[in-house]
Amino acid sequence: MVQNGEFSIIERYFTHDAFGAWRSKGVGDDCAIIDMPAGRIAVTTDMMAIGTHFLPSARPEDVGYKALAVNLSDLAAAGAVPRAFFLSIALPARDDAWLSGFTKGLMELSLASGCPLLGGDTTRTATVGEAHAPVTISITAMGDLPSEMGLTRAGARPGDDIWVSGSIGGSYAALMHRWGKWTLPHELFPSAAHRMDRPEARNALGTALLSSASACADISDGLAQDLGHILERSQVAADVQWELVPVHPAVKALSRAMQLEAAMSGGDDYELVFTAPPEKRGLIEQASISALTPVTRIGRIIEKAPEPDAEQLRLHDERGELLLLPSTGFDHFA
Repeated sequence: MVQNGEFSIIERYFTHDAFGAWRSKGVGDDCAIIDMPAGRIAVTTDMMAIGTHFLPSARPEDVGYKALAVNLSDLAAAGAVPRAFFLSIALPARDDAWLSGFTKGLMELSLASGCPLLGGDTTRTATVGEAHAPVTISITAMGDLPSEMGLTRAGARPGDDIWVSGSIGGSYAALMHRWGKWTLPHELFPSAAHRMDRPEARNALGTALLSSASACADISDGLAQDLGHILERSQVAADVQWELVPVHPAVKALSRAMQLEAAMSGGDDYELVFTAPPEKRGLIEQASISALTPVTRIGRIIEKAPEPDAEQLRLHDERGELLLLPSTGFDHFA
């Protein structure tokens, strides 16, 4: 686990004891879950920038769509129904053509998800040297939950199954292809590129899992890192079989080393990784069917190793041989 990256910054400087009338379950999950007089709300915020989260050549329609999708994915990890979002955007200059495309993609997903834009702010980016910094987007999304319900990264217990929705690795593989580092088969690249440009938040699945999952996170920074957050918050370890991990079809055409990198540390998938007791398998399958989203059981939660430096995520092949995990997932300050 990286001790000097963005997550250590959050823990050291922005995690405080709860106070005030609105009490959250705490910093460290995909969403803050806040008890209200009439139920619960889930709130999340994500900041994204051209050049950091998007290639400079990204279509503005895709930027708008994805900027909202990643926030909806956080709500999905909490099991919340999206209800509203707020947008703050910093622009280097007014560009009506870019803004028109951005808004088109943004509102396409807003309407499809029933999550309207209710407010926000606009400003100009700071000057860096003689040029203005690129576009920066911050979205705060809100959803609602039944009283006393909501999924967090805490709650996984030894014996629980580990599940993953959809398939993973495609977005990262598309990025590597676009950077010229990997070569994907011509017929499979469009599907991977779509996963990168237009990720699908699993909100229907997240809501359907409220009564069966014990812990949940969305896969934004890589399966190893996001499952690692569940392990850390739940104080447990995991045993995962590599051959069971649902790898995107475009990734299967690559070498095993590339497959491991894309699936375990690539990130940008916005699928859900979640845990549930074995007796809930029937409910998980029903949730999968009702949400029209495939899910795959990839391993189980085990007792945490007592050694302080022990690896808490064990990845092995079908013969039981341990596989070396690739470098940790995405971290802005690693």
